[in-house]
Amino acid sequence: MSRKTPLMEVRRVTKYFPIRRGLRLQALSDINFTLFAGEKFAVVGESGCGKSTLARVMLLLYPPSRGDCLYYGQSLGEFSPRYHGREIRRLLSIQKKAKKYALRAAQLKDNPKAQARALRLNEHWLNEGSKTVGSLILCQNLPEIEGLFLEAHQAAAKAHQLIRVGNDPAAAAVLEKEAEQKREMAFSFRGKNLDTGLSPRAAEEEFLALLDAHYETGINLSKLNGIEMKSLRSEMQMVFQDPAASLDPRQAVGKAIEEVLEIHTSLGSEARKERVMALLERVGLRREHYHYYPNALSGGQKQRVCIARAIATDTRLVVLDESLAALDVSVQAQILDLLNELASDGRTYLFITHDLGVAKYFCNRIMVMYLGCECEVASAEDLFASPLHPYTQSLLAAIPRPEPREVDYEAQVLEGEVPNALYPPTGCFFHTRCNRASDICRREKPELMEYKNEHFVACHLYKAPPA
Repeated sequence: MSRKTPLMEVRRVTKYFPIRRGLRLQALSDINFTLFAGEKFAVVGESGCGKSTLARVMLLLYPPSRGDCLYYGQSLGEFSPRYHGREIRRLLSIQKKAKKYALRAAQLKDNPKAQARALRLNEHWLNEGSKTVGSLILCQNLPEIEGLFLEAHQAAAKAHQLIRVGNDPAAAAVLEKEAEQKREMAFSFRGKNLDTGLSPRAAEEEFLALLDAHYETGINLSKLNGIEMKSLRSEMQMVFQDPAASLDPRQAVGKAIEEVLEIHTSLGSEARKERVMALLERVGLRREHYHYYPNALSGGQKQRVCIARAIATDTRLVVLDESLAALDVSVQAQILDLLNELASDGRTYLFITHDLGVAKYFCNRIMVMYLGCECEVASAEDLFASPLHPYTQSLLAAIPRPEPREVDYEAQVLEGEVPNALYPPTGCFFHTRCNRASDICRREKPELMEYKNEHFVACHLYKAPPA
């Protein structure tokens, strides 16, 4: 497994479900993490914490309310979705509007009120441009580009202040020039402008050439339409909790698997059938199971069929949504052994579970969630050896052990109920159940920060180490 190769990056993803006018349920709140190619990543937490919602948003079964899911399994050049053409045309329009209001603000020095309005409109279109740039380039230095827009805005605001009070026109001119340079740098894609005089098609070609020359790019799934997303479905598949509900009782299991190949490949009927037979053997079933119906299979066999269907194509990412919960313990062990064997093909697993013991056995890294928020992200080894967040400590303390005294951290019995997601508490969502909460926990929501090497925590009990 290469930890240096991202497969999917989740950036500030938030998901709301509307309940009625003026009321919405917050299922996810500013989730950020990177899923690396070939790893097994677990998401754990109590029921209702947003684990399954996160998985569905990542696969665009639910559209995110805010934020982006960036997929690096293909580059923009390979995939060439229509959205980059749409976004480039939008960016060209935004550039024109931003420059128009910047010019108008410079011409309205004698009318502070009108100038302030022009500057506000200029700021609005610069912010829109920042978002569009982000959706286009999907590069690792996006925070740097967003920072350029912020610096440009700050310089322009200082210049406006100096012009308004009339203290130092020369300094104001310097600041205005600096602001314009920052904007040009942000819009230039690392030194090369998309000329607003170009036609949309020419701008698109220039942008694609620029991508090939300069950027590590991916695909912003939230920008794809249904047809575009369908072409990626073969690379991202999901195994659900209840295998019986996942299979059509009137369809033979061989045909259920073959249907995936019919949709996503150009194989002929005989080649598809042979491919399915090989898949059945790969997941520990027999070739004759091709003709069986789901009611003739055990729970474990049904889940093996679901796994075979999930890996039938060139699947890069498999999401396992509580896929062991409906199975007996002995069958769970068999399925985990099967998944470990299949992982040798380089697939990436996102493992949704409430069982930390299973996550420790199967996964490389673990993310702990509570009420739609990240609490802690670390390797499985670090999380169990040195849990930081009080919620994580409570979950680990609840795992049955032959010798309870083996737990060397302060164990906390988790009491009370998960707060209502329609009316979440202020500050840290966990403070209503935390015996170590202080005033700041009730006022401010903690940010996820790297407390030590690749061990992240969102808790006011910890401060970031000095750089």
